[in-house]
Amino acid sequence: MFFQKKECSFYGQLPLYIFSVLLVVLLSGCSVFQKSLDVSKPKASINSVSIDKLSTQSVTLLVDVEVTNPNVFALKTAGFDLDLLINDQRIASVAQPDASLSLPAKGNNNIQLPVTLTFDQIMKSVSDFDDKTEISYGVEGKVVIDVPVLGNINMPVSFSGVLPIPKQPEITFKNFNVDKISLSGAKLSVDLDIKNPNVFDIDLNNVNYQLGAQGESLGTGEIKAINLPQGKTQSISIPLSIGMSDMGMSLYRILSSSDPIAVDISVGAEVDAGIDGWKSTPLSLETQQMITR
Repeated sequence: MFFQKKECSFYGQLPLYIFSVLLVVLLSGCSVFQKSLDVSKPKASINSVSIDKLSTQSVTLLVDVEVTNPNVFALKTAGFDLDLLINDQRIASVAQPDASLSLPAKGNNNIQLPVTLTFDQIMKSVSDFDDKTEISYGVEGKVVIDVPVLGNINMPVSFSGVLPIPKQPEITFKNFNVDKISLSGAKLSVDLDIKNPNVFDIDLNNVNYQLGAQGESLGTGEIKAINLPQGKTQSISIPLSIGMSDMGMSLYRILSSSDPIAVDISVGAEVDAGIDGWKSTPLSLETQQMITR
């Protein structure tokens, strides 16, 4: 009887033992599951906005976005949506809803997003655009991050900065001089003022010019380079020599006459600047001036 009683006691406690084991496993599983839900919110920011390409017509900016993942597991971004604002108006946007950026556990990653706009676009939102050499702008938007269990979350980002507005050099005709004229030919010179209206130095490379009167050429020439410091005006004098055989009697009479002369002036050059991202820009000027000797 004693042996049977002990056997009944063991089997009677077996269900309670199994239940206890299952409860421990269940509680342990809940603890692991709860840890898996312990998700820290990622952080996103715009580190910088740099100029990739710049000319007198347009600018391409690189928006450097950094995303930090504080979690013990890797994440991925699910898209980027950024706007470039000037005077609170959206001028351009970067929308990449499918862009995926891997974010390592306890780490970060960067992506550079390009945005291009023309200065014609800026002009529409800035009333005194012609008088400005630089302008304030802002970048606003969001980074979408795919977080397990929680799904997609939006991380707002913003940045503000100042953008230079490049302007073409201003060439002003000052004077046309007939220094000497004889039966052997003529010596001429043209005086020009060239102003750099920018807040940075520029170079005029491969400067070429052509002058004419009454449909006849007065000569052509080239200047290798002209350096223009920021905000400064430089005066140059272009000398021209024309032989009688090249000038002809009709042009000789025009130049030697006291009557007004219509002189056609054409100047071309490549505008370069020593700033990051600058793209060489062609410069072309054509004008006609009435000259009275």
